[in-house]
Amino acid sequence: MKNIAVISKSDATGGGASRIAGGLVQLLNNDHKFEVHHWVGRPGINSDWYTFKLHGGQWLSLIQGAFSIASRTIGLPDFITPELWIHLQRKTVDYDLYHFHDISFTFSPLALSWLVKRKPIIWTFHDCSPFTGGCIYPMDCKAHYDHCNNCPQLDLLPLGTSIDFTGYMQQYKRRLLQQRPIVPIFPSRWLATEAMKAVDFKITPVVIPNYVDTNIYKPLDRGMVKTILGLPQDRFIVLLTATNLSEARKGSNLAIEALKQMNPPPFILAIGKSDKNQLEFFQGLTFYSTGYIYNDQLLAQYYAAADVFLFPTLADSFGCVAIETMACGTPAIAFATGGVPEIIEHNKTGWLAKTGDVQGLVDGLNYAVNNLKLLAAWRTAGLQKVQERYTKELFLAAHLKIYQKVLNNDYADL
Repeated sequence: MKNIAVISKSDATGGGASRIAGGLVQLLNNDHKFEVHHWVGRPGINSDWYTFKLHGGQWLSLIQGAFSIASRTIGLPDFITPELWIHLQRKTVDYDLYHFHDISFTFSPLALSWLVKRKPIIWTFHDCSPFTGGCIYPMDCKAHYDHCNNCPQLDLLPLGTSIDFTGYMQQYKRRLLQQRPIVPIFPSRWLATEAMKAVDFKITPVVIPNYVDTNIYKPLDRGMVKTILGLPQDRFIVLLTATNLSEARKGSNLAIEALKQMNPPPFILAIGKSDKNQLEFFQGLTFYSTGYIYNDQLLAQYYAAADVFLFPTLADSFGCVAIETMACGTPAIAFATGGVPEIIEHNKTGWLAKTGDVQGLVDGLNYAVNNLKLLAAWRTAGLQKVQERYTKELFLAAHLKIYQKVLNNDYADL
């Protein structure tokens, strides 16, 4: 049996990228073709048997933290950090293959460069950071297409520094991907295309869409779920959800603008943390806030209770939440951002507006409210698309194929 190490920022209790990584590990271990260990920077409280802390125990974590602060102080965030040395000291098996996911705050590109000379490496890109100077999404900045410099996000995490070496860091990652046989996987064609504008990859990129667990995320009786959750039966319910509703990239402020233009305004179901006063944020609207929900089964019930999901993201490589709500029979009204149009087909499985177009969201919401038969058709088409493209069986099979070829040193036609 082959041993595989999957490395990500967190496990399934973390954000979207780490949840996908954690889900992949579980699927692989259930399949029994490999033994897979998940090495994470920040494990959850109730981690599975196969989850290990990448940065070690208390003292090793303190050492990692000190190096992390120092690396930001000198303008090289997450470059000069000791996680590989810690991992090599703590691992109990010799891994045949390493699969990386989100490595910001987690794994140094210098360490990746050392490791790829010794082991096969697969790297799933969940955002733009592997081919930028460090930012997750460049937003309006175009420097990464040529050479990162004068970074407008320098003081923001995951960079969080005052010294601009983004050009050097980007060039280092570019050379690594151009010269070494790292297999790059992308969840969307959009992200793969963006990466290829910046990097001439040695190994041709592979697109594997993310998946949704349809045993958990599935349609439920909307009336019954509303009763169980204490939601109003006689109101059109619009879902807003994000890890942090206040994060500018999620566009929740634009969603509020759109919702306030509706007459009458719908009932808002808000899921996620918020750094703002929610009474002020949702002023003039009727809403119920759940806070951040860690339990998938409960989250799926809330998704299934809503009539539509309002998804005003301003930057997104894929949008796992869009396929989760779709699998629950709740279509999305969204900005046509990044990889989102690969999931939501305009007026077939949902509604798309130009990124930043608040009136486009208003039009979509009004269209849904006033055309309930069409809304039902969106639901049916969305459920069919989930079964055709986003099941865990398809996701697992695509990864097993790549693992077998890479372990056989066959990088052709991945």
